[in-house]
Order: sequence, then C-alpha cells, then structure tokens
Amino acid sequence: MTMLSAQEIEQLEAFDAQGARVLSVYLRLDPAQQVRRAYMIALEDMVKEARDRAEEPGRTELANEAEQVRTWLESEEPRGRGLAVFSCTRRDLWQAHFLAVPVNNHLVFEPRPDVAPLLEILDEFERYAVAVIDKGQARLFSVFAGEIEERGVFDDLVLGKHDEGGLSQARFQRHQEAHVYWHVKKVAQRLAELHRRRPFDRLILAGPDEATAALRHVLPRVLARRVVAVVPAEIFANDRQILDKTLEIERRVEREAEERVLAQLIEQAGPTGRATLGVAPTLAALWSDVVQTLVLSHDVHMTGSECPNCGRIDAGEIKNCPTCGHAMRPVHDLVHRAMERAMEQAARVEVMHGAAARRLVELGDGLGALLRYPAAKTATAVAS
Repeated sequence: MTMLSAQEIEQLEAFDAQGARVLSVYLRLDPAQQVRRAYMIALEDMVKEARDRAEEPGRTELANEAEQVRTWLESEEPRGRGLAVFSCTRRDLWQAHFLAVPVNNHLVFEPRPDVAPLLEILDEFERYAVAVIDKGQARLFSVFAGEIEERGVFDDLVLGKHDEGGLSQARFQRHQEAHVYWHVKKVAQRLAELHRRRPFDRLILAGPDEATAALRHVLPRVLARRVVAVVPAEIFANDRQILDKTLEIERRVEREAEERVLAQLIEQAGPTGRATLGVAPTLAALWSDVVQTLVLSHDVHMTGSECPNCGRIDAGEIKNCPTCGHAMRPVHDLVHRAMERAMEQAARVEVMHGAAARRLVELGDGLGALLRYPAAKTATAVAS
C-alpha cells in the first residue's frame, strides 16, 4: 500500500479523457466489510444510482467500466482500509490503489478523474519522522497516511557502570557524557539525511527525557522547527505502538492548525480583506485565480455547474453561463470540483473537521478561502 504523492495526484487530475468519461470509485474496506465482501454490494448500489442518473450512450459506457472494476475486485484480495480506482478504457487509463486509511464510498462517472478524496487525505496526513532514542540506541521511522516504515536502527557504545574500572568518578562522568553527545549528534545527522532523501513535515522525538532533550539540543534549525512533540517511549516499542502514538499526535496537531486557519479566515474576511466566507464569493475567487488556500468543511457536499468555455463554477443547476452564455455542464459535487480547481491553480486545500468544520458551516456554508490579494473585486465577480 502506497499513498499517491501530490505530484501523482496532480498528473491524474490533469488526465485528458478526450471526450470520454472516467469512472472514479472509492470503497471503504473495513475489516468486517472485507470478510463479508460488503464492499462489492456498496459498489453495485453506487453503479445502479449512477446508471439511473446517466443518459445513453453514457449508460453503456458506465456499465463497461463498472464491469472492469467488478472483475478486478473479484480476483483481488482486499487489503488496507480503503481503495481508489480510476478507469477509462477508451483512453487506456487504469489505476487501482489500496490505502492504509479509510475513505467514504463514492462513485462518479465524469470527463475527469475525481481526485478530491485523495486531496483530503493529503491534507489530513502530513509526512512525519519519529526518532525513538535512548543513551545508546536509536530507531528512525517515517509515517505517512496511516503507514509506518522503519528507516534506520543503530547502536553506539556508551559506557555503563561496569566499564568504570579505574577511572575517577568525575572523569568517568565526562567520558560517558561525551559518548552520549556523539550518539545524539549521529542521530541528528541521520535525521538530516532522511529529510534530504524523503522530506517530512513534522518530527516527533520519543524516549527518556535526558536522551530526547540532548537530541533536541543538537538538531539543526531546519529539523528543530519541525518538532511537534516529545513523548516517552521504550526503544523496543513495536511498530504498531509507535504508529498509534504518532497518529494521536498528528490528529491533535492537525486540529490545532485548522483552528488557526479558521481564526485567520474570520479575521481577514470582508469586502476589503484577504479572505472570503461563503459559497459565492469563494467560487468567484477561484474563478479569478486569487485563492491561496481553499478552506472547506469535511463532508460538505452540494450540486453545481461548470462552464467548459470560461471556467466559471456556480452552485446549483444552471443551464447557461451568466458570464459568457455558453451551455454549462452539471458537476456531481461542487466542493470536489472546487478542490480540484484549487489544485490546478497551485493553491493549498485545508479541510476542517470537528468544531472548526461546524463553525465554518455556520459562517460560510462550509466554504471559504484565504486570498493572494484583497477580495474587493473578486467577491462580486460572479454576481449578476
């Protein structure tokens, strides 16, 4: 199981179906569903709903793509907690990715892959490094999207009481402190090497207080800024224990970050501010390509329309574009399309959960944005 990178998701989103349609399927693979293969029932239900909404010849094309997914699933042993499949037979597109984190059941058959659920995973799960250390040993881990991988294990000889021999107590103490210092310096160097090879967003230090404090003291600045927690841990803790502790910290850090973004959004929203609150002004900002960070509430969905000529997107079902008069096409999920539009414009996407999500729904129907420029002109760009 490997989570797609931001670059891979961007390449998938940019896929040109050349008039064909892409079947995007997300399935939740909880252990109970795997045993009963309940995910197959969920797939059939979603295919039926999509087929009822579609018109010919789209129904036949949808049936062909769904059959390919169904055949693959029947021969594949499910693993992980989620699955994402993208299929467009006419354009030779087939990708199937088992995920270590759960996703909601979701199916859409549109001219482009629906990558919004993957973008939400990227927002929720940053890449973490974990250094589990004591005075003589260290283990380094990389954690991303619910998966953990050990990246290094090493021992350094540190003198113990039985090594004291004829050394005076003071001299022995200095000797031991020197060994500990070189040990933590080595760990810091290995972390720097790991960050160069596979950059991480956050760093957790785990172990006895004395060892973690010594390591934190010698970390280079680029790594010290990434430390989000220092926690007790045994050097021989198993991978599952380390992963659970990391995910607990990750959830807390992400919720705190969301609260800061929401506070910034509320503070800067207004006719002359650098933020928007609400569906219409946020879509206007996206259309004007001035969004720095798109902010949305988890599980907020709405229907919408998109103009294939000028790119305008609006809430609701609109026949003709209010801007250029071109026929608009329906969008199955306006929030998903807004996330993809933000990615196309190299903007960040921040998905709110819990209290922050509820507050954003109250203030802006679940949608807002931090802008590159003041909102004075963009806030009314789509009003007509």
